[in-house]
Amino acid sequence: MDAAATDGGLTPTWRGIGAGRTLELLAVVLWMSELPLVRPIVTAKGIHQSRPLVFVQVRCRSHGDTVEGWGECAALGDASYDGEDASVSSKALERTIVPALFGQVAQDGRRLPPPSALDPVRRSAPGSPLAFAALEMAVADAHLRAEGRDLAALLGVEGRTVELGAVAGLAPSPDGLVARVAELVDAGFARVKVKVAPGSDVQHLEAVRRSWPELRLQADANGSYGAGDDEHLLGLDRFGLLCLEQPFDRADLAAHARLAARMSTPICLDESLGSPADVDAALAVGACSVVCVKPARLGGLGAALQVIGSCAAAGVPMWMGGMFESGYARAVNTTLAALAGFAWPGDLSPAGTYLRDDVVPGPQLTRRGPAGAVAACLPSGPGMGPPPDPLALARHLGRRVVMGVPWTNSSQ
Repeated sequence: MDAAATDGGLTPTWRGIGAGRTLELLAVVLWMSELPLVRPIVTAKGIHQSRPLVFVQVRCRSHGDTVEGWGECAALGDASYDGEDASVSSKALERTIVPALFGQVAQDGRRLPPPSALDPVRRSAPGSPLAFAALEMAVADAHLRAEGRDLAALLGVEGRTVELGAVAGLAPSPDGLVARVAELVDAGFARVKVKVAPGSDVQHLEAVRRSWPELRLQADANGSYGAGDDEHLLGLDRFGLLCLEQPFDRADLAAHARLAARMSTPICLDESLGSPADVDAALAVGACSVVCVKPARLGGLGAALQVIGSCAAAGVPMWMGGMFESGYARAVNTTLAALAGFAWPGDLSPAGTYLRDDVVPGPQLTRRGPAGAVAACLPSGPGMGPPPDPLALARHLGRRVVMGVPWTNSSQ
């Protein structure tokens, strides 16, 4: 797909952020917090007991006014899901990415670059895309707040509501999975994704389908199957899944293409998609027909908008994935999910359903339609949405690093 030709104008829109006002960079603050989970999150790759989060706060000045921008890193607490965990991300930000930003800013008259002009910063840490995505989000947020614009209005989706899906983790038994899915269905979620793995798939899905024959249901294997599992996975066709997500290792596009050619259930990729180029490559070889959009994994909001526009123009269905973000990044993802091309509700349940103590106010929920599906109203007001509350971050603070710009000794 040629993104420049098919992205529906999303890339030019992104490039317009920061064009209308000059921001002087004053400091960057890194916040490392650990938020408690409502319940442990179990996947085929491991168990998560809490959610470490790294936030990037950009402090700027514009015509005498102080402007702040916030970004959130999607990296998890260990490397079972991504090679870049929260500890790796925080080190990359402190040691490489923020210093690279300072270098770029110093060469440009101390002006904060627009988010579309951060390629020198991106190249400074090619192995830390999640950390870069957090900085890019903070830079975009600062520019939008300075310009008095919000993300939803920028993308032309203001005032819309977005149906929400939810995730049921890997369950120890079919009855345990049914009990968890029942909670989510009763809460009004319009689509449920369940985690599966060898030995925890057929009976589990049978039990769910027996209870909810019409439920919009998808399964996520997190790459837990391997060579010789094709025939077994073909048996999942009878469950009428929206898609089977990431059955094989992220690097094995050939295995996904082989299964996709035989299976009637659409194959979706997630872990395999680390950039717009990865999306193009996977679609070209038939490794998937559905794309899971995770902005951080794709390389940030700019890359995600490129993929969203290209897939929408090419008729490739998408859905919005989740990384158990705080309410801040989840609101950003929900806004993106209001764009054209998203085929069904994504992993967008409110952060309060899995975090005991969020750092921003929860999204406004409503119920619509005869089934009473839960939906979120998009955030409004300047920037990406309501920013993280420093007091809430401080309640669970592990470390806070203030990085003042090197060309001034003034404290910020």
